[in-house]
Amino acid sequence: MSHLHLAPSISIPGFKGDLVTSSNPDYPQAISRWAANAQRPALVVAYPTSAEDTALAIKYARERKLDLAIRGGGHSASGASSSDGGLVVDLSRYLNGAEVDLGGEEKVVRVGGGAIWETVDRKAIECGFATVGGTVNHTGVGG
Repeated sequence: MSHLHLAPSISIPGFKGDLVTSSNPDYPQAISRWAANAQRPALVVAYPTSAEDTALAIKYARERKLDLAIRGGGHSASGASSSDGGLVVDLSRYLNGAEVDLGGEEKVVRVGGGAIWETVDRKAIECGFATVGGTVNHTGVGG
């Protein structure tokens, strides 16, 4: 049974990212998943621009007792990155980068929660490194 509510607008005080509801033309893409069986009609999809935005979206969902899902790369066939009538925090729009830190003794790659392996591979190659992650480059690093 679907719990889709038509929501003309939702506001999260202080949230700087994008909020997409069923009335938004971007909604079909916002709930689209790699596996069609994992797609669910969320009440709202929040695209945070920072850790602070992410915390605000989670707080909003908790205060309203909304089901909460986190989408990294959107490659979950189980539906773990989707929500039927709840809030999805989608990290793929703004928190999808990779940085290589060559400044210390250890070389470190920092990866955003919405990054896919292609992004990480490209950044690593630019710095003369190779990754040992997934072989399908459109898969999210976090799943």
